[in-house]
Amino acid sequence: MPADDLRPLHESFFNTIYDQYKDRLYGYILAIVHSPEVAEDITHELFVRIWTDRQSLGHVNNIEHYLFAIARNKSLNYLRKAKSDARIMARLKEAMRPGYDAVDEHVTLSEYTKLLGEAVEQLSPQRKLVFRLSRQQGMKIDEIAHEMSLSKNTVKNHLVEALRFIRSYFARHGVTCLFLFLFHIN
Repeated sequence: MPADDLRPLHESFFNTIYDQYKDRLYGYILAIVHSPEVAEDITHELFVRIWTDRQSLGHVNNIEHYLFAIARNKSLNYLRKAKSDARIMARLKEAMRPGYDAVDEHVTLSEYTKLLGEAVEQLSPQRKLVFRLSRQQGMKIDEIAHEMSLSKNTVKNHLVEALRFIRSYFARHGVTCLFLFLFHIN
């Protein structure tokens, strides 16, 4: 079946996932971050990521576990970073103010999601797989090594080189460290 014929299937599957999980994920994230605006942003980010990586969803055995793992990781990483980063703390306070409009931020996030996809596509097939298993499916080094029949050191090296390449790709396109954090590539 040509790729164009698969698009409606991807959209239908995505819409089903979105309708089934968006409210539960939002509530779960809200319970962690305690800010409706930030919870909304993280929920939206999560679904942007799912849409961007929709081709790799076929490799996910348990979609609910996958979605909630991403939600947990994004929320906890946001809080960890906010605790030590004054810029994110200011953003969190700004988001809590009435009248905050995240539309401009959403557009920027979409642009950076696209940029990340472009960078990942330039990786070698093995590095790309290691990156996706680690950063997009949340697998640990040991799990990746076992699944790919590689040593832990080889997996670590692939991941380090993939992250180094992605950081330099983002830097060449003027992306700051704040956005790199949002994409889990620091």
